[in-house]
Amino acid sequence: MDKYYYEATTRDGTIVNGTLDVANERSAIDRIQDMGYFPLKVNKAVDRESIITRLLSTTKGRITEKDIMSFTYQVGVLLDAGFPLERSLSILSDLSDKKKLKDLLRELLSQIRSGKAFSDALSKYPSVFPVFYVNMIKAGEAGGFLEDSITRMAVYLENAHGLKSDVRSALIYPAFLCMVGTAAVIMLLTFVVPQFTEIFTDMGETLPLPTVMLLAVSDALINYWWIFVLLTAGIVVLVQRYIGTENGRRKWDDMKFRIPVFGTLFKETAVSRFARTLGTLLASGVPLLNAFQIVKGTIGSEKISEIISEVRESARKGKGISEPLRNSDIFPPIAVHMVTVGEETGRLDEMLIKIADRFDIEVRTTVKRMLALLEPALILLMGLVIGFIVISMLLAIFSVNELPL
Repeated sequence: MDKYYYEATTRDGTIVNGTLDVANERSAIDRIQDMGYFPLKVNKAVDRESIITRLLSTTKGRITEKDIMSFTYQVGVLLDAGFPLERSLSILSDLSDKKKLKDLLRELLSQIRSGKAFSDALSKYPSVFPVFYVNMIKAGEAGGFLEDSITRMAVYLENAHGLKSDVRSALIYPAFLCMVGTAAVIMLLTFVVPQFTEIFTDMGETLPLPTVMLLAVSDALINYWWIFVLLTAGIVVLVQRYIGTENGRRKWDDMKFRIPVFGTLFKETAVSRFARTLGTLLASGVPLLNAFQIVKGTIGSEKISEIISEVRESARKGKGISEPLRNSDIFPPIAVHMVTVGEETGRLDEMLIKIADRFDIEVRTTVKRMLALLEPALILLMGLVIGFIVISMLLAIFSVNELPL
């Protein structure tokens, strides 16, 4: 059993908190609901906070994606409990322990009290609430199902955040391995190899070619490291500027989907994001043509945006959307088939969500497969580099032993 800290609200809006000894977070939520409360925050309890943790918690001020996900979930819970929107925002602003988020919620509350719609208030903060988010809320307001729209948005944000977290977690070990290996090679070249340079130079004899190459690299790294830094920074800046141009974005988009192994991952991620965003918008009551326009502005890919434009035009002419998707080289046959079934049965939004769920699994599987190849490849590469250094030094030492006395 683990200890979980919770904050919840009663039916009259009173905030209550406490701890529970349960197996997991889901069990904690169930227990809170059994007590007649509406859970707002459930976290695994920590017995003692370190000074560093406290310092980080006080210095972190910006509103994160996780903050918005938590806010959306909490608003949905309160609306589901029967609280009006104004009262919900008031409760959450009092509950928040992050100053910027608290100020934002108070500002939203002020605009709601002045008579503005919730979507209009959110649209004032595009850096926090993207167009996709605002339009879903607006559709919910127009259709009279704001609570459902917020609940769908919470699910959407949770799935998107979960996928990002899984991918990032999977990449931690290879990134750590790469950094440690690189640091080890740099240390050998800048601290260990120079110790032997004077000895080999004083001998005045011709050294083996691998040793000469190694000493040249070591010397260049020690004396001209700033050139490597400037060159690397310059290449990064130039590439970023080129990709920032319209022509550069198009070429990069076209190229990234063709990269071996990684191209498959980019495609699966794009299909998942497109399907989940479009499906969530349609389920929230956003008209199909408007939904395509919103997805086009949030997808972040020139190539996918062009495909969406073709699909939107086909839908506008009443020809359906499956044919343009089939003609593209991004959407796999299974995704197109599921879209076709969704169109024929009138359940396009449900099928799109199922496509997103399926390709989220595909993304995780592809990442695991890539890591299964990447980790031994990194170890082999580092082994070869360090092996070359060691062999080069040994060859030089052997050549010293062969010199006449």
